[in-house]
Order: sequence, then C-alpha cells, then structure tokens
Amino acid sequence: DMMTPYEKLKSLSNAESFLKPGVSFDRLDEIARRCSDNEAARRLNQAKAQLFQLINKSRQRAA
Repeated sequence: DMMTPYEKLKSLSNAESFLKPGVSFDRLDEIARRCSDNEAARRLNQAKAQLFQLINKSRQRAA
C-alpha cells in the first residue's frame, strides 16, 4: 500500500507523541481537507521560490 508521509505518521501506534503540543490530528485533518494535493504542491513551490530568492539576496549582499 502506498501512503503519504502524513498517512504513515497517522498509522503509527504512538503517532500523537510526534505532534507538537497543541497540535492534533483533528486539526491537521481539517487543514488537509481545505487544500487539494495540487494546491498544496503549488504553495510549497511558491514558498521554496521565496526562500531561494531570500538566500540569493543574502549571498549577493555578502559578496
């Protein structure tokens, strides 16, 4: 069976112990339902691009 990393985490017997305090699987499930896989990938790529731009600006200033 294929699983996403999130599904694998949820399948662990002690999965709750890996969550930060105040974070629950109910809340994470709610977030997951609000966003399609494609939308999540788009947001991730957008965040990566912003991060790389920030890194490149920092490197240019340091040079």
